[in-house]
Amino acid sequence: MDKVESSPALHHAWVSSASRRVRFALEEKEIGYQSILVDLLAFEQHTPEYLALNPNGWVPTLVHDGVPVVESSVICEYIDEILQGPPLVPHDPHERARMRVWAKWTDEVVIRAFQVANWNRMMAPVARTWTDDEVEQRLAAIPVPDRREDWRRMARQPFSKADIDHAISNVRRTLERMESDLAAGPWLAGANFSLADIHLSPYIVRIDEHVDRGVRLQDYPRCSDWWQRLSSRAAFARARIEPVTFKD
Repeated sequence: MDKVESSPALHHAWVSSASRRVRFALEEKEIGYQSILVDLLAFEQHTPEYLALNPNGWVPTLVHDGVPVVESSVICEYIDEILQGPPLVPHDPHERARMRVWAKWTDEVVIRAFQVANWNRMMAPVARTWTDDEVEQRLAAIPVPDRREDWRRMARQPFSKADIDHAISNVRRTLERMESDLAAGPWLAGANFSLADIHLSPYIVRIDEHVDRGVRLQDYPRCSDWWQRLSSRAAFARARIEPVTFKD
């Protein structure tokens, strides 16, 4: 397929981990894009205008040639497939398979682990200030049942210690798997930097938020070296993948 050069528009939020994945991919491709910020705490992602672009009601959404593309891992592969710039999907089929295994693990395990571990700190203080009527009004605008239930819990019954312990266990499992895979090469898929590294980056940058829960990146030497290589990339800085600090 011929690569195209038209600039996309990205609806995103700076602090959103999924948005960070897509910004990193765009910056690696050195593609100019229109930045359209979505205020998550003002629930702009649940407005009718935004839901017309992304019926899930979350960020990011990439609009390219007038067509919205949703789901951050899908957007990243779309960016690599359709836009000019350095390849982010390995040519080698074995590395490509490893990249996609990491994409699946990130989507199915890592994202949920960090949602549970972080939402008590980030979202619960906001949700606890709502009246019962405000809770119901907010929930009615959330189109995805699982996300609606998460917000209900943030407002009235935040995640338990057992929930958080399970999430932190999955964070450790992720670091252990990374440590093992990085024995085969400098990047998660092998010899080449790829979307596997991009997908994990917005979550690993937040590891230090959980030092008080016994998770330390320096306990995983290959992961630490990988992080130094990754965070030194020019595109990483341009994508603004920065630490976030919240208090209990």
